[in-house]
Amino acid sequence: MNDSKIPVAVIGSGNIGVDLCERLLRDPDFELIALVGRRSTSPGLARLQARIPYVLSGGMDEFLLLSDHVSGVFDATSAFAHQSHWDELRALGKWMVDLTPSRIGQPLVPVLVGKSDSMKIDGVNRVANYSMVTCGGQSCAPLLYAIANHSKGIKEVEISSSIASLSAGPATRLNVDQYIESTEELARIVTGCHEVKAILVLNPADPPVMMRTTVIIEAEYFDLDSIAAETKKIVAAVQSSVPGYEVVVAPYAMTSNRVVATALVKGAGYYLPEYAGNLDIINAAAVETARRHSNAIKANAVGSTL
Repeated sequence: MNDSKIPVAVIGSGNIGVDLCERLLRDPDFELIALVGRRSTSPGLARLQARIPYVLSGGMDEFLLLSDHVSGVFDATSAFAHQSHWDELRALGKWMVDLTPSRIGQPLVPVLVGKSDSMKIDGVNRVANYSMVTCGGQSCAPLLYAIANHSKGIKEVEISSSIASLSAGPATRLNVDQYIESTEELARIVTGCHEVKAILVLNPADPPVMMRTTVIIEAEYFDLDSIAAETKKIVAAVQSSVPGYEVVVAPYAMTSNRVVATALVKGAGYYLPEYAGNLDIINAAAVETARRHSNAIKANAVGSTL
């Protein structure tokens, strides 16, 4: 084990989990110790064999036997399973980054840390649970923040995300209701508006489409020039970890009281093709969250010894 790196494990050997593993293996701040699945025939487990110390097919029961080797865990399974995973790992003093739409952990969008009062990294408690919400949540939040920050009297918010059907695995399809609820809750947190509607489209087009997320905010007043400037700044911040994130329809007044904007997300191609930008943006957010949490804990520990 490399003491200068953050030792982590990934639970879930599906699309999200394997893409996340590929990202972590390329990141100099992390040491990927284990990938945990439940099927010995999983293609994801086969892909990581001999590339990391532990590739496990026995699920959580097998992983708990070696959990001392990691500081934290990424959960890329399902919303239904996350509660039990969190209960087991919290008892062992591990932090978790939740990539499922379970709504159990603290919702977090890395680019909004320091901008939104609700987006905070816990640098005191080593044991923390951060929710990455959904891919739609990560892609819409920067736009929602930029628009809402320069609007008054927000009455309604709508988010519509379209992703390639091929990029949506079984867990994503089972968790569509949780996806909608989680995305809507994040939009309420970012905008302060209670009237929110989220839509997810699994587009079966061939060739597969890139992920697109459109946001619409209805408000009594908005400052388009300030929104445009804010959008450019926050998009640049997102692109530092997700280079394929871009605004393809800049914020504009659809009507006298409605602002619309659209973002496109192209994946980095770690595991799936570029059309899987939905995986790219949520995994990038997860890795950045884990990095910030670990750095904050280290900084706090150093500060307490001075």
